[in-house]
Amino acid sequence: MSFRPPPSRLELIRLRRQLALFQRMKKTLEDARNSTVQRIRALVLDLEKLRREIADGFVEVAENFKIAVAKSGIDKIESIAELTPKTVRVELINRGTHVGLEVSNYVTYPTYSIASEAAELDIALAKMRSLLEKLIEFAEKETLFYTLLNRVREYQRMINAIDYVVIPRIKDNIQYIRLALEEAEREEFIRRKIIVAHQ
Repeated sequence: MSFRPPPSRLELIRLRRQLALFQRMKKTLEDARNSTVQRIRALVLDLEKLRREIADGFVEVAENFKIAVAKSGIDKIESIAELTPKTVRVELINRGTHVGLEVSNYVTYPTYSIASEAAELDIALAKMRSLLEKLIEFAEKETLFYTLLNRVREYQRMINAIDYVVIPRIKDNIQYIRLALEEAEREEFIRRKIIVAHQ
């Protein structure tokens, strides 16, 4: 058996105020959810655009690298790769809504003679550097996408709790108190009629 509040006018006023408060809270949560959904939609467009740019960039890098290998030979390319530093510095940065990455200390200049190697190798290296920034941007936006998606789920969970649990319970208690007060008023009316009739 669920808890029933004491049937009084004060309790009825308190429950009506509580109902109005939860209805306002639901409206605020719906607005926040809808705003977050709009941000997600805009983010999806950005992610699709970035994905296309990254895919096209990798195709360009692969083509230039193939030409460089054909001109210089795979042995020479492998010896250049051995001289190139293999580590970078990665830091996590708080972006407010999500955690981002900042990469530094990666190779900015080739470790070979530009004059003696194929120009396509330089083009591939420069394109890879710009792709790294786009990849980081894509990863951050994808992280933000999932963060916002979880936020929408949380908003929806709270809206459902208010809609299907809290508000129906308050309305049920209001109805119970109204019926109890009406019943008490009828009893009082009949009691007075009987008292007046006996006088």
